[in-house]
Formats: sequence, C-alpha cells, structure tokens
Amino acid sequence: MLLTLWRHGEAGSATTDAARTLTARGREEVVATAGDYAVWAGISAPGPVSLLLYSPYRRTAETADLLGELLFPGSQKVDSSLAPGAYPEAFSERHYAGHEHIVMVSHQPFLSQAIGLWTDDVTLAPLAPGGYSTLEVTCLARGGAELRRHCPDPRALASRAQV
Repeated sequence: MLLTLWRHGEAGSATTDAARTLTARGREEVVATAGDYAVWAGISAPGPVSLLLYSPYRRTAETADLLGELLFPGSQKVDSSLAPGAYPEAFSERHYAGHEHIVMVSHQPFLSQAIGLWTDDVTLAPLAPGGYSTLEVTCLARGGAELRRHCPDPRALASRAQV
C-alpha cells in the first residue's frame, strides 16, 4: 500500500482551532505541492489515489478539497482519527484493506511522528504546512514502511511556480 501523509496548508486565525481556514499562501503552497506530487506520481507510476482522508478541522477539509481537484481520488471523506491528538500507534494497515494508494491530510506533530516511526527514521525533516511524505507500507508499525518521497517544505515549490 502506498500512503501519502500530507500536512494541511498554512492557516490563519479563528475563534476556535477547528475553524481556522487556509490563507491565500496556504492554498498556493498546497496547489504547488499537489502539482509537484502529480508530476512525480505520473513518472513513478504509483497508481491513482483510491482514498483521500482528512481530519474534521476546516483547514484540512480545505486542503483535501484542493488535493481532490488535482489528484482525483476514488473517494474522499472525513476521518476523525486524524484530528489533533492522533498518535501513530493507533493506526493499522488493516483499516485500509482494499486501497492501494491513500492520502491522509492531518496535523503536526502526528504526521512527523508517524513518518519517523513507520520508516524508523527520526532524522527526516518535519512537515511544514503543505508538505507531504509518501511511504510504501508493509505494516503501520516501527520500520514497517519505506520512504518513497519526502517533500517537507513547499515554500521552494511555491516560489518557483511564481517565476
């Protein structure tokens, strides 16, 4: 199974954390990284995204909507297990049987903790807003995944797109 862990784009402020929306910069960076991802996916042929999951927070839903427009997932839905407070040990590959390529949009610190645990590599750069990491998963346990692509900071992609 291919699993891409995506951090929501840059968000502004709001009366509650759950209501924070993407900034214009956040939208631009998500579009830039999604474009980069689509090019990479076309070259490396990981197959289409069969499932796009996102936390119930507004900024992740907005990020998922942008990704959905660019990556054309087979299905897209909210997953409360991806909300802030998630921890990698609560996830199992069995929950995703039948899906070859999954994208999960969530929050820090869960995303970088999951990437570090599942690849058994805590030296990887943490994901900045809009960043992603793609893993080839055997099992969602320590060392159960191999890193395929790590794009932790989309700012370089967004600035290149403006040139």
